[in-house]
Amino acid sequence: MRIGIVGGGAVGLLYAFQLSKVFTVTLYVKRDEALQTIKNQGITISNNDQKKETRNVNVMKWESDVPLKDDLYIVATKQYGLSEILPVLEKCTKDQSILFLQNGMSHIDMLAHISHAEILLGIVEHGVKKNNDCTIMWTGKGRTKLAGYPETQADLHASSFINKWRDTIGLDFPIEVCEDFYEMMMEKLLVNAIINPLTAIFDVRNGELLTNPYFQKCMKQLYNEINFLVQVEKREEVWNHICSICEKTADNISSMKRDINEGRQTEVDAILGFVINLAKKQGKSVPLTEFIYEAVKGLQNNASS
Repeated sequence: MRIGIVGGGAVGLLYAFQLSKVFTVTLYVKRDEALQTIKNQGITISNNDQKKETRNVNVMKWESDVPLKDDLYIVATKQYGLSEILPVLEKCTKDQSILFLQNGMSHIDMLAHISHAEILLGIVEHGVKKNNDCTIMWTGKGRTKLAGYPETQADLHASSFINKWRDTIGLDFPIEVCEDFYEMMMEKLLVNAIINPLTAIFDVRNGELLTNPYFQKCMKQLYNEINFLVQVEKREEVWNHICSICEKTADNISSMKRDINEGRQTEVDAILGFVINLAKKQGKSVPLTEFIYEAVKGLQNNASS
């Protein structure tokens, strides 16, 4: 099976590295510098034990006329980068599949433009930091969760791709199939909506949101405002899940904090912006969420100027 991974960020490099162990993988990148670096040096991954491993991976430049020859495309770009990529992916046929790994949920509205290819949605629970164009630090091992979109898709449990992934590299790089894409993504959205913007605003690592009682109180206040997105009987369970993720990734720097620190655009529109739009549709007032959204936008504005 031929897999194309679109995006040379931390997630794209991680998936290219891992999946190339068992599949024919091509990594698609946008910049010439990244293309040459990966061609010359491969992808190097290190973990918290300082163990390093390097793999050579086929790499190509992603362009509007790139030939779509792969069986499955894994889109590992940031949410705001999708507008450049979707016009190309719309040319995929019914024999091809596309897996989207974005944070937030606003990209779901864009999927109507893809009329032929099978669509999968996924969430990434790994912690990964990009050091340079060809080197990443795998800071936390988690899972990849997948679901079909819409829910009437073929049974993913029977997928040869998923079963081969699970049987070969699944122990070190786990994969889990979920039945309901909306529930799967909403759970991740709530984690991102609380941990990412608050760590960016307070300029702290994930774990400090729990160890500092005042930050934890802010977490709880924000959750209480947006937990209308969760069924009443599951609200305590989801809150405990958010705290558990925060604890498991205590030493990690959230992607939003890193984006602010490095002067990049954040995914706050895809995360908190999506929550605010849902609140408006349901007639809910979310002033704290709106305040935090504007605060992150302000930090982003300062960082990029």
